Amino acid sequence: MDRRKMLALLGVSPALAVPERSYARSAGAPVSEAAGCSGGELVTAMNPAVTAQFAERVPLAPRLDTLDGKTIYLVDTDWGGMGQNDGIIQEMQSWFAEHMPAVKTVIKVKKGNFVTDDPGLWKEIADAKGDGVVLGVAG
Repeated sequence: MDRRKMLALLGVSPALAVPERSYARSAGAPVSEAAGCSGGELVTAMNPAVTAQFAERVPLAPRLDTLDGKTIYLVDTDWGGMGQNDGIIQEMQSWFAEHMPAVKTVIKVKKGNFVTDDPGLWKEIADAKGDGVVLGVAG
């Protein structure tokens, strides 16, 4: 059986089977206009395979003894875009208000997409002496 077909049937990208980075090479001769190309520059493609290196590990913060009197930030990562998480984050805030009224909750939306860092937000939470963060990635 063809490897590409087998991987496609398993739902795996053929790019993941490549053991190392692959790079496109420039064509030896210009691409013909008959092929639908204008003869402009070629694009170099990178293999999207995941590297074998692990990210730097950071230990978790110690668990709080109690949430009473604490400030918990509910951070929306805007996973679905366009405010898709609003209902979930607000529902969490309502739950805290009903079941743990001694806990202050603050809703914030992280800038950028769900994988980008937002140092300004983390500084704001640290400066405000936030006691904990719930990072919402639902959508």
